[in-house]
Amino acid sequence: MRIIAGSLKGRKIPNVFDIKNVSPSSDFLKGALFNVIGRDIEGRVFCDLYAGTGNVGFEAISRGAAFCIFVETSPELISLIIKLSKQFGIEEKVKIIKKDVLKAIEKGILSEYKPDYIFIDPPYGSGLCEKTIDEIAGNNSGGIIVQHDKREVLSQEYPPYKLINEKIHGKSVLSFYRAIYK
Repeated sequence: MRIIAGSLKGRKIPNVFDIKNVSPSSDFLKGALFNVIGRDIEGRVFCDLYAGTGNVGFEAISRGAAFCIFVETSPELISLIIKLSKQFGIEEKVKIIKKDVLKAIEKGILSEYKPDYIFIDPPYGSGLCEKTIDEIAGNNSGGIIVQHDKREVLSQEYPPYKLINEKIHGKSVLSFYRAIYK
């Protein structure tokens, strides 16, 4: 894996396929995600939930995000994110939270950091996509991007969020939600 564009382009992120329930986003999916967001990522706060290796959050910083919050429970993956943020020289742009995602949301990380974009990529088949979106819906107004197995069908709406775009690649789907207020 590597960072595909921006100031950190070409930097490598180690493969961790040997860690249970970790399947990093492919370069194709990262490209599709950031093609939809475009230059709007510049200067924004990005939140990478179920961060894994930090692959997507590092890509956001590389493309101009001002700050990224990584939320992950695995000590091994937290160590990797810390190591890479130091290696890439971006420690000041990173906050790493070692906590269960749902508990972190409940404890107020979204109101504390006010992310403009929230990326959700829980282990496929875990049933955590909808639970996480439901938790976010009451606590945030930024955009939500969910990477999920195409067999997991998500709702068109999680008020005040509505599905505004969807990209399908292989077994994966990127679903983009935006808060819509009447």
